[in-house]
Amino acid sequence: MCRPERAERTIAEFVQFCDANSWVPVFYSIHGQYLPVFEALGWPTMSVGEETLMHPQTFDLVGKPWQKVRQAHNRGIKAQLTTLWTRWEDLSPLIQTQITAVSEQWVSEKELPEMGFTLGGIDELKDPDVRLYLAFAPDGTLQAVTSWLPSWRDGRVVGYTIDFMRRADGSMPGIMEFIIASAAQHMREDGVEVLSLSGAPLAQKPATEGEPEDEQTTMDRLLGFLARTLEPAYGFASLFTFKSKFNPTYETIYMAYPDQVALPAIGNAIGKAYLPDANAREYVALARTLIR
Repeated sequence: MCRPERAERTIAEFVQFCDANSWVPVFYSIHGQYLPVFEALGWPTMSVGEETLMHPQTFDLVGKPWQKVRQAHNRGIKAQLTTLWTRWEDLSPLIQTQITAVSEQWVSEKELPEMGFTLGGIDELKDPDVRLYLAFAPDGTLQAVTSWLPSWRDGRVVGYTIDFMRRADGSMPGIMEFIIASAAQHMREDGVEVLSLSGAPLAQKPATEGEPEDEQTTMDRLLGFLARTLEPAYGFASLFTFKSKFNPTYETIYMAYPDQVALPAIGNAIGKAYLPDANAREYVALARTLIR
């Protein structure tokens, strides 16, 4: 993490550091503003997902495009749900225990283990800079928890990115729509400029009508395989569809890498990061995808 004007130098210094240690550097989930730096280095880049952005200062729930979110928000108000914007260290031990229980229940229902590559877990909630936004039933029972990673400009928080999302079993239908809409309203009052619903890994934004499809590369096929493999457990595509309810703007996130020769090693590393406990059959499928 560095100041924007030092980004190019920081990237170059990190690449030099990796070269000195005989490592292959790969930059994953980078934004378009950094692409010129990698173009100057002669590095290939490719899309690896889409970030979905909301803008709290112009946020409202008026109009047909917001109907589903508005209905969930109104349902939450009618159900007398309450919310809390806080930090982990400011919570009582009882609420901390409830958050842990909700998370463990969520993880136990998944076919694959909880990922730590692009999605946060309980440990990240405890960072004092991370904000939590919680929803409670009238009896005080925790219904949902989200965490928000801050971004700064000139020492001031100007944006938040959602990271951790969990809802309790039996919570109100639409609880996540309620909590995100409520968070956007809270951020609007705090002067926050950008609310990111985070990157949707391995997803692509809706294509513009008439726009030609790009030819698939080896890495495209690998990422497509990962998306299909992980979808039943982690629901990347359904998560992307969920985020589209909030009428976001889209910003493509990229991967930059030094050379095509490194692609097999990069693909293996990405596969292990997304599938840390994958079985031998899945890794064989990864290998076959790379050599097609």
